[in-house]
Amino acid sequence: MKVKAHRLSVVDLDMLWIGSFRYYLGRMTISTHSYCDSLMCNWGAIPDRAKVVIMRDLDDAIKRDDDRRESGDTYRPLGHDCDSQKWREVWKVLSATC
Repeated sequence: MKVKAHRLSVVDLDMLWIGSFRYYLGRMTISTHSYCDSLMCNWGAIPDRAKVVIMRDLDDAIKRDDDRRESGDTYRPLGHDCDSQKWREVWKVLSATC
């Protein structure tokens, strides 16, 4: 049986990048760091609509994370310290290219 390859549309790519971003944001696993690296490496090829959503959501998560850390809350939107550092690295790299 032959399987025909399906070409992804811009809408498909938007959904994949945004969905995976929202899945990994706040997770506390090494796969989060791998996703962050992939996001930074592929930023130029990500559709503009997805970039806008990712940057908006990441900016919001960083602000909420800062507020939670300042208040001493145990829930942190960016995850553990190492995850927070990685997401802040992503912000720095991506915002420099926008």
